[in-house]
Amino acid sequence: MTLYLYGIIDSSDQIKESLYGLEGAGVYNVSFCDIGAVVSETSQPIQNVTEVAILEHETVIEKLMANFVVLPARFQTIIDGRDNLRSIMQSCYKDFKENLARVRNRLEFGIKVIWPADKVKENIIQTLKEGRPWLAEPDCSANKKFIRGKLETYQIDEKFKKKANKFIDAMDIFFSKFAAEKKLKRLKTENLLLDAVYLVEKDKESDFRDAFEHIKSAHEGFKFLFSGPWPPYNFVILPKKNDLLKESEKKDLFDKVIQHMEPAGAREIWQ
Repeated sequence: MTLYLYGIIDSSDQIKESLYGLEGAGVYNVSFCDIGAVVSETSQPIQNVTEVAILEHETVIEKLMANFVVLPARFQTIIDGRDNLRSIMQSCYKDFKENLARVRNRLEFGIKVIWPADKVKENIIQTLKEGRPWLAEPDCSANKKFIRGKLETYQIDEKFKKKANKFIDAMDIFFSKFAAEKKLKRLKTENLLLDAVYLVEKDKESDFRDAFEHIKSAHEGFKFLFSGPWPPYNFVILPKKNDLLKESEKKDLFDKVIQHMEPAGAREIWQ
């Protein structure tokens, strides 16, 4: 019997609420000690990633979060039978317990910031030329032109990164006041200044949102994407010591489903 895994919860009790997951299959809890793996039965792997299937997966996790602490599994996580599932739970029990304790009463929020990269570079170039007139002057020597061009490119890139980090650090100070953990990706592209996720205590959600509004209002010409609350997809840590999982499975087991949900636009608003 093939099982579709939605997540690990902090309870061995059976789920009292009637839950239905992918393909309308009933959802139930496979217990191990004082934790459980929430699954439904499936006859075959999901062939196509559809918005309906993604939302069915996410709906189950959201309903579980109302009553349990949840370590959300990645969309399309398939386990070959109960015996394999119990073996995984036994092998990873300590890690599951530690993660459940870490994310208890916490929610994940995503923040993306797009900045006017072209204008930033234009200002940097103009400032460099005003400070060093020789950069704008023609030169007869091809070697000198080459060297000056390389130097100018290097200086522009360095100042661009420095300015980006200055903006990111200033924003992060406000967000970090209300976050227990964070993961930042800086300048994934020239325009995408910041791609970050923050793990926030439930009772600090309002403060975190206020910090976002403050940052947004203080940065004219920037675009902001605020998403969440999400289950803590990015903050579950599963060590690679478990031989019961293949390397690809270890990587995917608690990978975020958010990347698949973007077509649905759920809880994501560019501002």
